[in-house]
Amino acid sequence: MVINEEYECPVCFQAYSRQDRIPRVLHCQHTFCTPCLDVMSTLHGGIRTVSCPLCRWITCTRVSLTLSGSLWVNTQVWDQISTKENDEDKDAADECLKNCTEKQLPNANSRPVRHPVVTEYFCCFLRQNSEEKESSSTGRN
Repeated sequence: MVINEEYECPVCFQAYSRQDRIPRVLHCQHTFCTPCLDVMSTLHGGIRTVSCPLCRWITCTRVSLTLSGSLWVNTQVWDQISTKENDEDKDAADECLKNCTEKQLPNANSRPVRHPVVTEYFCCFLRQNSEEKESSSTGRN
């Protein structure tokens, strides 16, 4: 999957996420993920500072607040993460359903496919229901 530069942190080149790589905006309006901001921040007495690696603008916050509590989330990126994650989840669910209905589930030697929306349990449930429908339809003939 190709990731658009707008949706990845320019420091670590990792995709933003809603869990651990939340896109946060510095006062200069540049966006970085929370872990990178934590690493880039320094304490100066009662002030925490972050020097933007792109423009060198210095963002200052109170030490009593965490960076997560003092910097806004980039909502434009946040909304796109939701859309992108939903699309990926739908694709994963469709693939799982296809594998389950075609009985092409991973064997014991292969690595199971895991995704957040459709778990292995759900795949097994679908497979079981599919097998029950097949056995009931063949039992009637």
